[in-house]
Amino acid sequence: MFQDRDLLELKWYTGKSEPVLHPTAKSLTALAYLDYFPTAHETGVGLRSIVSGAVLGAKTGWCGTFGPGVADIVGLLEGGFEGNYDMTQMHLLAMAYSYYPDLSPDARERLIVLLLARGRMKRPELLDTFTSGIPPDDWDLAGHVGLLEKSINIGETENHILMIATARYLTNQLLFQRDGTVEHDNRRNSNSAGQTCLSILLSLFRRILQCDFSEYNAKPYQTESRWALVNLCTYAYDHEVRLGARMVLDYVAAHIAVSSNDLRRMVPFRRLNEGLNVDTDEGGTMTIGLLEQGDFRRGADPMSTYFALQAGNTRAYESIDGTTCGWPKGDSKLAIEALSDYRLPAPIHDLFVNDLHRRYFQRLHRTPRKREQGDGRNSDEMEIYAGSPSYLITAGGSPSGYAIDPDIAGKAQPDGQRQQLGVAVTTSFMPTGAGGGAYPEGYASSIIQFSSFAELGIEKDKVLGVKVPLWHLKDDPARNYGVAPDFACGHRVYWPSWVEAATDSQIEKRVPEVAGSGFRFVNRSSSPGQPGGPGFFLATFEAANGFALLEALDTWLHPGVTLEAFAADVVRRNPAIELRDNEPFTYTTRNGNRLDVVIWSKRQTRGFNRGSIFGAQIFPISYGNGDPLDAVGDAGKPQQGLLHGTIMNSPRDAVVEIANSFRRTTITLDMTDAAHPRRTSETGEVEIAGPDSEVWLDFEWKGKSEGDVCRPFNSLAAAIAAVRDAGTVRLVPGATTERSTLGAGGKRVNLIAPIGGVVLGGATTEHPPTANEGSTVDVREADVWVQFDLPDTALDGPVNTLTQAAAAVPDGAVVWIVPGIGGDRPTLGASHKRFSIRAPLGGVVIGRGIWA
Repeated sequence: MFQDRDLLELKWYTGKSEPVLHPTAKSLTALAYLDYFPTAHETGVGLRSIVSGAVLGAKTGWCGTFGPGVADIVGLLEGGFEGNYDMTQMHLLAMAYSYYPDLSPDARERLIVLLLARGRMKRPELLDTFTSGIPPDDWDLAGHVGLLEKSINIGETENHILMIATARYLTNQLLFQRDGTVEHDNRRNSNSAGQTCLSILLSLFRRILQCDFSEYNAKPYQTESRWALVNLCTYAYDHEVRLGARMVLDYVAAHIAVSSNDLRRMVPFRRLNEGLNVDTDEGGTMTIGLLEQGDFRRGADPMSTYFALQAGNTRAYESIDGTTCGWPKGDSKLAIEALSDYRLPAPIHDLFVNDLHRRYFQRLHRTPRKREQGDGRNSDEMEIYAGSPSYLITAGGSPSGYAIDPDIAGKAQPDGQRQQLGVAVTTSFMPTGAGGGAYPEGYASSIIQFSSFAELGIEKDKVLGVKVPLWHLKDDPARNYGVAPDFACGHRVYWPSWVEAATDSQIEKRVPEVAGSGFRFVNRSSSPGQPGGPGFFLATFEAANGFALLEALDTWLHPGVTLEAFAADVVRRNPAIELRDNEPFTYTTRNGNRLDVVIWSKRQTRGFNRGSIFGAQIFPISYGNGDPLDAVGDAGKPQQGLLHGTIMNSPRDAVVEIANSFRRTTITLDMTDAAHPRRTSETGEVEIAGPDSEVWLDFEWKGKSEGDVCRPFNSLAAAIAAVRDAGTVRLVPGATTERSTLGAGGKRVNLIAPIGGVVLGGATTEHPPTANEGSTVDVREADVWVQFDLPDTALDGPVNTLTQAAAAVPDGAVVWIVPGIGGDRPTLGASHKRFSIRAPLGGVVIGRGIWA
């Protein structure tokens, strides 16, 4: 099936370095094969052997932006080779943590001490650094150059910063278990600025919840950042990092939910502004694909497959080839997601899969922030979404400047820096599912689009009034913000063919007042045989100058409204509509929302110019009483804070609330204090990370104890005393003769044995079983087994609560626990009965409710 060469990628550095082989993401999927096809044991074991061979044939590489041959200003100007080995390390980390026992001893050693620990950052005119050990003071820099008397720092990109920090943190965890040195202790390996691997990651998480990503909606870099986040959420030993990463992933999931329809997104983005990502026709209408599949993936947003995997809403993919799930061929990087611990919270999952709950109005407003290390948040632009069960209306946004200041390169060679500009796309109307037609539209050319693609223009500098051959960005961007609930507009419009086909040419005969109004009416209500499904009416208006608008009525929400009634109402509410350049007008929608609208355009004499000035915006909105959800969060008004609207809000700095009005739930993500991430679940359960919220217990530890993974407690009593109420004690494999009373005094404690081989209350001669021992452990007839997920109706076999087990086990016997989560919180050890508790296979949580 495979050869080891199928699992290796050749990196060729002509004349700059010897070629090297790197393990591909397929190596991770090959290791996982046996987990998903356990009956194919021989094949699965063989694949794991081949992966070991591939690891032994691989070498380390260059992480970050630059590869070999970029050492100074000359190398930069010549272009040189890229690094990007930190991208490879993302699946190497999953291999090391998930499949360490399945690799050969030599492959394990090479994977950790070479391929992970020695990833090299080649930084022009700065010292090389590595993906292990103490973080450098200048961890945010890709290099430094001197030009004449000018000193220029070269900032590293956001996705590389996050991946390199992740690789260093997770590799240090593995190395600390070998040498126990402070340089591999992520809490204590401070650089001269006092920053540790832990504190750097927490600061990065906080900034994202404050003001989103600098490389927002990046193609493809939002996927690379995601690999880092899911690895941290899954494999970090520090609770603060696991929880902080999970909170950022929750935020990302909610953002994707409100900005997508059937996984299709057409959103403003920063990087890469080039090639297929920005395909347009001659008028600036987007011609990109909308799905990561086949021809559709041409320039499509790269997140669709990750959320198809997470949410299961594969309807748009099914329409392509009739299969139940059509993943892009060869996208083995999805294995990182599949093997991770991250799963969508129920209220966010609901927004992906329950069409009738997708009624919302949402605004995301990024604003420039005070410069911090590793921070490129310098843009001022917005995303606006108006969702309804049968369609999604998306604002195209506004262009923004460089993600990283290019300094002199931006002035001398602006075309070489265009790829890192933020761009605006068109405002769009995207039908849900079949939308009254045959299939979900998979291309941008098959959805309605207003306005045009845009980026910031450039113009020459002037010295003493004379233009010189140096350039700067023009600060007068396009603004594609003509979106409100059920409404969109812009200075030009693109109507796909289905609009004309569904336009009712006879409506004037049935509704005489439509005649002369300028409105046309489109009937794409629910398809025959699909009553109650997605469908809509449209009122469209296009002026002689090209300015245009539409109003939509969701027939799924309003099945009793006829096209005739809708048409008559539109004309009655909006008589004598005129769309003139830069002249405000008022439009009232069927819901009673009163919109103050303005559209403008600076006409070009030579056709479309990507740096031209045009736009549309709606402010203020006076909400009617037709749909109360339209007004929740007041997304119609720019406000302080990142998020405002029906779903997502930012009540305070670095705090995100995610609401589901139909389920009447709210998730709160609070990074006010980066050292203590705080998450409130949809059921009101509060999870706070910090030194006393989770402590580690290693019965064999001999050093100083502070309760973290690098300085754990060595007695159960000390761990119980130190952890806060409702906190967690994580146990590493080992045995203790200590017989404590658990649960007395009212303190609630969760016990987690993530790896297995844990014995509580055993005799000193007992050998702690490990996961590899399987059924060879010594089980006696008097022992009691606990299986938490066993139904209450089960008559024989294991019990399903620890309380039952403690009552049933005889004095001196053992309670064996199979992997699972126990929701009961018994007091153990209060009676004179002596018994041991064993978790032979790991994956056991005692004392945590099912909500966790």
